Amino acid sequence: MRILVLGGTDFVGLHMVEAALTAGHQVDVFSRGRSPIPPGTRHVPGDRDGDLSGLDGAWDAVVDVSAYLPRQVRASAERLSGRARRYLFVSTAAVYDFKRAAPPAREDSALRTLADPTTETIDGETYGGLKVLCERAAEEAFAGEVLSIRPTYVVGPYDYTDRFTWWLRRVRRGGRMVAPVEPSLPLAFVDGRDLGRFTVRLAEGDAVGAVNASGPAGRTTWGEVLALAREVTGSDADFAWLPEAFLRERGALPAGLPMVYPVPWREVEPFALERARGLGLEHTDVAATIRDTLAWHDAHGEAITALDEDAETELLRAWDEQ
Repeated sequence: MRILVLGGTDFVGLHMVEAALTAGHQVDVFSRGRSPIPPGTRHVPGDRDGDLSGLDGAWDAVVDVSAYLPRQVRASAERLSGRARRYLFVSTAAVYDFKRAAPPAREDSALRTLADPTTETIDGETYGGLKVLCERAAEEAFAGEVLSIRPTYVVGPYDYTDRFTWWLRRVRRGGRMVAPVEPSLPLAFVDGRDLGRFTVRLAEGDAVGAVNASGPAGRTTWGEVLALAREVTGSDADFAWLPEAFLRERGALPAGLPMVYPVPWREVEPFALERARGLGLEHTDVAATIRDTLAWHDAHGEAITALDEDAETELLRAWDEQ
């Protein structure tokens, strides 16, 4: 197969490119060329906010990794309509509206809506709704040949966001540390390598519609993941589980503690994975994800500014006094 990846030079897209090459496919990467082009691929220069002339070739499948606005999807999908057989859009599990649908979110669960569908402001309030509109824009151009892949947090090597990695580094440093809310708080994520292999399998098949792409293999929690990170790193981390109200009062939520979104349920799997498993989604062992993520970060990664040591010390002091 010849596969076109729109945005295949970083993190999620890079995992998809590597999975496609490993599977023996020809891969073209559409990008502005600001990041290194993966070895073994053909560069298709262009800008999805500008020059789309490079999209005048022919491909068996398109994997769209880099669109966040519906106009971007509409422009590329309309240009590629008739030039590719299938359009795979990498969406997000944030499309689900848990205010209108109880978990586990299934592919036909209620989706988010935007008060202003013309907005191009991307933030925590609009991100999911914009991705819903992106999915619809793809379907309008590739009617009946679109598969929207809805991953949760993507983690693992190449993760420039450093969200998951920040927690791993903090656990590795050891000592008493702030932990989010309670050990039973659900945590859903997918290793980028698993998402890459899964996407390639989907490109090779004929499934359409939408599919969740979450993990790990079974329902997991913050307590389980942090304990496993402590075991893998051999640290002496001591977890202080601080209540949501206290963390919000002190400004540690919603910012400061990456990937922490308190939810009212505890014993329910957030995202249904029956369809994904039927289509071939497999999961890397979480311990391997932790080890490999830290190894990549130590060699290549940059640290984000999350909850720094002074702020954490102050949080713990305030909690102890309370």
